Amino acid sequence: MGEDRVWDVIVAGAGPAGAVAARELARRGLTVLMLEEHHEVGRPVQCAGLVTRRVFDAVPAQECIENSLSGGVLAAPSGRSIAFGGAGEKAVVIDRARFDRLAAGMAVDAGARLELGARVEGVADLPGREHAVVQVAGRGGRRRLKARSVVGADGVQSVVGRSAGLRPPEEMLPGFEAELAGVDCPEDAVRVLVGREVAPGFFSWLIPAGGRKAILGLCCEPGPVPARIRFENLLKNRELAPFIGKAQVLRYYSGTVPVSTVKASFSGRVALVGDAAGQVKPVSGGGLFTGTRCALALGEALGPLLEKGCLDGKSLRAYERRWKAELGRELALGRRLRRAFVNVSDAQMDELVRMLDRPALLALVSERGDLDFPSKLAKLLFRQAPGLLKFAGPFIKSLF
Repeated sequence: MGEDRVWDVIVAGAGPAGAVAARELARRGLTVLMLEEHHEVGRPVQCAGLVTRRVFDAVPAQECIENSLSGGVLAAPSGRSIAFGGAGEKAVVIDRARFDRLAAGMAVDAGARLELGARVEGVADLPGREHAVVQVAGRGGRRRLKARSVVGADGVQSVVGRSAGLRPPEEMLPGFEAELAGVDCPEDAVRVLVGREVAPGFFSWLIPAGGRKAILGLCCEPGPVPARIRFENLLKNRELAPFIGKAQVLRYYSGTVPVSTVKASFSGRVALVGDAAGQVKPVSGGGLFTGTRCALALGEALGPLLEKGCLDGKSLRAYERRWKAELGRELALGRRLRRAFVNVSDAQMDELVRMLDRPALLALVSERGDLDFPSKLAKLLFRQAPGLLKFAGPFIKSLF
């Protein structure tokens, strides 16, 4: 079954990146259709919801804030910990499901159409055609829809990207987390645990969400021990026991986090944005700020092309140039920073934490730490404490 109507844009995925792209394109008077495979926007929840207020520049939804954080605690494998922050707000915790719904609602208010329970199964973008064909499955069966352009905001395993011949992110990490009730921890600081036994290749987190609730989770490198098992061990971790010993699990979440960008974020009439393009901070795994910023760049680049009718096989290069000009270097440097420390042993991590446990360095972290741009702090730390370079790879040393 097909439809004769030709949409200006079909967006696969109604998460924040897809919703912001849809909103910006609909504001230009273009016809935009958002297709969301789930029957509810925002479910299942895709991340812990720890962001800076910069995310509200793209999605003004401050009413989603549940808690404000001013600092954090980093716990080494030995149990030694260092605390930083306390000088004003560093991040906020949001109700991620509500945030997603509001973002999608803003797109609808701008004129985009939203269909739930509509799964994109493939995209055919044949040379010489005036439109792409999008294969969609839903309650009414399968349909073939037509669009002058297609945006893949359908996650790290993007069907849109595969259909267009675009390679997925090279490096992806499994993650597992849960929302807890009845926690007993300071509400103004996130707690981070590192170590090969806890979360090899990444870290675990306990994020207070206010009202004695918290998000406990981890990401780790793929291996013989699944992320779910590592999470179960985290529930019994002795360092966390004082905070979560009497807590109850309200719900679980799992997913995959890309920690590298795609080699190309466009092909012909197709563009990828958000997790589908790997537009995620490699150091923290957060993608709301980066994904929505790149969605704004997509709207700024794709909108005029469609208005002028000059979309061809290479014209979407303007989108890739825009988002890379703003965030490309930060994401690339973040990936190199992560790679430099991914093979650090537990003994070396303990030494690293010991070296950081100096008033001047902790003050520097507190004053200059930035969740969205961690490379800026890294550069300052390496300059203030050159001894830290012993943990960095040759390329990182050459940069700093």
